[in-house]
Amino acid sequence: MLRNKVFLLSLTLFILLNIFLYCFMSFSHAWLGFNNDQWVYRYLDDPRMLNQPFNFLRGLGVWDAQWYLRIADGGYPIYWVIEYNGLSSYAFFPLYPIIIASLNFFVNNVELSAFFVSNILLLANFFSLYYVISKLYSSKIAIKATWLLFLFPFSIFYRSYFTEGLFLLLLTWFAYFLIKKKWSATVLFASLLFITRPNAIILSLILFWSLYKAVVNKSLSVGVAFLYVALMLIPYAEWLYFCYLNTGDLLYWQKAFSLWYPAKSTLYVVIDNIVKIFSFWGLPIHGYHSSKLDTVMVLAVICFLLVSRRHLKPQLWWISLLVGVFPLLVKDTASYSRYQSVLFPLFIYLALILNKTYFIIVSFVFFILLCMTSIIFVNWYWLG
Repeated sequence: MLRNKVFLLSLTLFILLNIFLYCFMSFSHAWLGFNNDQWVYRYLDDPRMLNQPFNFLRGLGVWDAQWYLRIADGGYPIYWVIEYNGLSSYAFFPLYPIIIASLNFFVNNVELSAFFVSNILLLANFFSLYYVISKLYSSKIAIKATWLLFLFPFSIFYRSYFTEGLFLLLLTWFAYFLIKKKWSATVLFASLLFITRPNAIILSLILFWSLYKAVVNKSLSVGVAFLYVALMLIPYAEWLYFCYLNTGDLLYWQKAFSLWYPAKSTLYVVIDNIVKIFSFWGLPIHGYHSSKLDTVMVLAVICFLLVSRRHLKPQLWWISLLVGVFPLLVKDTASYSRYQSVLFPLFIYLALILNKTYFIIVSFVFFILLCMTSIIFVNWYWLG
């Protein structure tokens, strides 16, 4: 890759893009103004609350990023420690804060550590997406798909302290090794996905099915397949045991998660989400639980899934289906736009169908919208 002039040019432009975005947020944040009303939960106070100057690193740490910073800085609380909303931390899975905490051991500044991690993940994802997509399709499609993904307006979350960057990296390599039938590597990345975000657990279905087919085709023995399943579940089992030690409940993370999304039957959730789609014109443009923007994203993902099946490799399509549909079975559309920013196969499809002219047009529109969302983002307006 490092000898490929097109890739090196794209990498250079990508680095410049991120530098531009960071400078743009730093100098243009005041165009919109800080949203005091939505600044609900925080671990680290934003100086703008006290009419002090904008802090760039603090400005990137909005909404759920505050929880990850809190966990990385002080760990998960134990049940007998009294603190405001402390046990809610268990709704946030441990791998990402562990990575930040590991770097913070040397840096001793949790925000700076998180910023370093985000940018390391940005570069790792750029390399990984280019490599994987070029191997599965072509280098031309790889460049186009990678740019489309990182110019996508909700890719702003890759520049903050959220799990999206880590999830995308693990998902990319999980998909690649699944297609290549490299089972040890596939299981490794699956196991890490399971302790990154709870909705990753649904991906076990495609891995179980792939292992089953390998056993039927006699390319894998039953014993080895069961061993792979056991190894895949070890990190998640350790997370559950940790929850039990600290709270007395193996599945405490589910209780913590229900503080945001109360547990309801799948049928109720599905019907409620369908009703919201048909109530589109009565929804706000954007809001925490129901909005036009998230509803548009739901419809866009469904449409892309319907039209992309013939163009994508089966494993990529099924991964997109599972990750795209699963949230709609367990909760409302809140944060749906952010969750789906990791669906790199759909960006591959977009790269496949866009000619040069339309690729430039779509990229430019994405870039303008990304600049807009970046200002909204650092001012604590809800984006997902």
